Amino acid sequence: MVKAFNYSCEGESHKATGKVCQDHSLTCSVEGLTMAVVCDGHGGERYFRSDIGSKFAAEATEETISFFVENVGDSLFKDKPFTAVGPASTVSDARDLSKVDTAFRQLFSSIIYRWNEKIKQHAQTVEVTEWEKEHVPQKYLDEFAKGESLEKQYGCTLMVYAQTPNYWFAFHIGDGKCLSFQESPTWSEPIPWDEKCFLNKTTSLCDTSAIEEFRYCYQGDGHFPTAIILGSDGLDDSMGETSNLANFYIQILKMLANEGQEATEASLKETLPQLSRIGSKDDMSVACVYDEEALSAQVAKFIQYQIDLVVTNIREADAHIKAAEKKLAPLNVLKFLDKKTQIEIQYAKQDIEKYKEERTKLLFKHDNLYQQLSSLYSKTK
Repeated sequence: MVKAFNYSCEGESHKATGKVCQDHSLTCSVEGLTMAVVCDGHGGERYFRSDIGSKFAAEATEETISFFVENVGDSLFKDKPFTAVGPASTVSDARDLSKVDTAFRQLFSSIIYRWNEKIKQHAQTVEVTEWEKEHVPQKYLDEFAKGESLEKQYGCTLMVYAQTPNYWFAFHIGDGKCLSFQESPTWSEPIPWDEKCFLNKTTSLCDTSAIEEFRYCYQGDGHFPTAIILGSDGLDDSMGETSNLANFYIQILKMLANEGQEATEASLKETLPQLSRIGSKDDMSVACVYDEEALSAQVAKFIQYQIDLVVTNIREADAHIKAAEKKLAPLNVLKFLDKKTQIEIQYAKQDIEKYKEERTKLLFKHDNLYQQLSSLYSKTK
């Protein structure tokens, strides 16, 4: 059975400044379609209604994809192997577009159009608020009064996964991460990345060339991910390496399999605000679609992946300790130590201590994971 859930929380920096959460996420599951959407409203002064823009983007996407799936039918994706396409601007000639590519461009165009209609209606009916008068530079308020650049004022990113009984597809404009979990490899990023999304720069629905900046992937040959998790950039910025993010998501999937969706959602509502506090301090959103039966069957492989990762980290810690000890050995026999040498000895000793502490923690984690795996195998006998 395919299930879905989502959660968004206000970032720590937004709490401190009185800003609302600018992320918006949703999941829906109706007959023949399960969908997850994550939108991240931009944080700059110019994008002062991006929280509304992200909500409208999610709504417009849900409405448009529902129509797309109902009217396009299965034939478009029938027997199609996994295919990933980078930003549409990389296609130099319209004649290079397949029927699937053309259908996606029409889908993206419809989403942008519907989103623009929603923000125009909102701008016409909701006047400038007292908060906006106090916090938004006058030049942007003047633009708003004239009806200029409305898409900028509501600007946001958009990330989507949709699954039917016969095919699935995903697309993205902007930053954040979409990770897929399956039997092999354990995890991957199915949607191609866009190098324009770097540091605090991102592509957006409000770009004049937005339709050219969508990336997407699809598959219709009967193979489906065990789970797909979408996360806004506030989350992956807090994790650093994408492998750390994948490991965090595996913890979520293990909890889903072992404790159920209700307990997992409750844990996320507690954990994400804490991560924001100690990490990016940004809003955070997670949306997940997963196959309950396939997920339960794959827990052992997730645990083994984590064990292998811990073993690799232990070996890296051992290498750091060995390197520091090697550097320290000739310095310890010196009778007279100048200030520079004393500092080098101090740093080497600190490195040894740090990596030994890390190694101890990793060994504890390894034992804990091994116990989880042993317990799982004993239950299946």
